[in-house]
Amino acid sequence: MPQARSSGSKSSSSTKRTSAKKSTGAKRTTARKSTSARKSTSARSGASRATASRSNGATTADPRLEAVAQRVRKLNERIIDESKSAGEATLTAYEKALKAIASSLERGPGKSDVEWISALATTQAKWIRDVTTAWTSAARDVLK
Repeated sequence: MPQARSSGSKSSSSTKRTSAKKSTGAKRTTARKSTSARKSTSARSGASRATASRSNGATTADPRLEAVAQRVRKLNERIIDESKSAGEATLTAYEKALKAIASSLERGPGKSDVEWISALATTQAKWIRDVTTAWTSAARDVLK
């Protein structure tokens, strides 16, 4: 037959469990702090050793690291060259499109029988060509 438990023993056992959990958590937090403190101290000492070896004139670079750095430099150069090529192609297409718009202005409204409309369209077409030429040449100078 099951025995009845007293309410006093139940509360004391749950209190013990709660206090045990709190103390374990505190120990873990302290352990984490000391581990991170050791890591930061060793990182600082490693950095000071590396600085000391550089100041002594000794280069202790890993050949694999140098090879990776060289590959990254070459990749960066290729990216820059391809970006310049893409920029040049974009400028050429933009210039061609704007000059086509200027030509269509001269063909359409530029051939109007009304003199002021014809003069306006021709002037606008010339302005578009001039601005396009100036802008794209300045952009090409920046790309070089």
